[in-house]
Amino acid sequence: MPCEHSRTVLHLSPDDRLVVAVGGAVAHFAERVGMDDAARNLLTGALEDLCRQTLPLLNGNGESLDIVVEDFDDRLQISVEHRGEAQPSVGVETFIAECARESKQRVTGVHLLRTVDRIEYDARDGSIRTTLVKYLQSEKNGR
Repeated sequence: MPCEHSRTVLHLSPDDRLVVAVGGAVAHFAERVGMDDAARNLLTGALEDLCRQTLPLLNGNGESLDIVVEDFDDRLQISVEHRGEAQPSVGVETFIAECARESKQRVTGVHLLRTVDRIEYDARDGSIRTTLVKYLQSEKNGR
């Protein structure tokens, strides 16, 4: 039986103190779909790190960092989108490598790859979107 799906959209100004709100939203969704504490903490940390790495890339013209957190029957999906500077984009690996190189946090790009099941990177018309997907175990989330 399908469950009700939820979607939360956050628009952050370029202030890294606001990244905690992203972590809170992701933690809420992860708990809601039945992820254990360790997986929830890894996902939250990975997302916060991704946001911190993306904030400096905003173009400074009043642009925001847009985060969409959604749950589905089979997955949790988080998109981080901004307008501004793109990472060198021969593919997602380049983006992740740049995050790992620049990160002062313990959570690096390699850690991100181990935390989620799929990463999509898309740059179109000046808008850059990174989407993280974590597939859910059906026996844990009851979906």
